[in-house]
Amino acid sequence: MEEVLKGRSIKADFEAQVTAALMIQSNALIPIKLAVRLCGISRQEISRRIARGTFPKPHKLSKRKNATRVAFYLQDLHDWIKSPHTYLQESWQ
Repeated sequence: MEEVLKGRSIKADFEAQVTAALMIQSNALIPIKLAVRLCGISRQEISRRIARGTFPKPHKLSKRKNATRVAFYLQDLHDWIKSPHTYLQESWQ
């Protein structure tokens, strides 16, 4: 009851938790803007870490050769968030 009084809805929190669980279970693709917010580092830092092999590789959202829109699998980001200092891309291991 206190949470409702503080301006937060228990229903909204529950819906957010269910949505997050479903996204993780289905290994949803996350756009780079959301990856920046989830990981707490800038887009430029993500690019540097991808080049060094210390951040998950993005996946192109188009089959075109010069496609610029990319996204990350949520499970890959989750693995990185669990241990960002020891993470290595599979191709770097």
